[in-house]
Amino acid sequence: MKTVKCDKCCWVHFVMSRQEAENSVKQFNDYYDTLSIEKQNDYYGGHKSSITNYEYCFRCNNHYKNFIPANNSDCPIGSTLQPIIDPSQ
Repeated sequence: MKTVKCDKCCWVHFVMSRQEAENSVKQFNDYYDTLSIEKQNDYYGGHKSSITNYEYCFRCNNHYKNFIPANNSDCPIGSTLQPIIDPSQ
């Protein structure tokens, strides 16, 4: 798995292609549309997914173009990583 870190807060993310991110957004939004309004609000705050979820740091909201390659020592084993669009694309 390729990982990158935010050059602002050093939070580590795993990379996805833009196409993978767009597919994920579509898949989630298709599922979201099947839920009742109550479940949409209870589980997801009434918000659909967006490609911007994959363009900004999960922690500090820095843009993915500012990410740099991560080293193995940048993230403790067992940490949960969020996806981000591959800055090298």
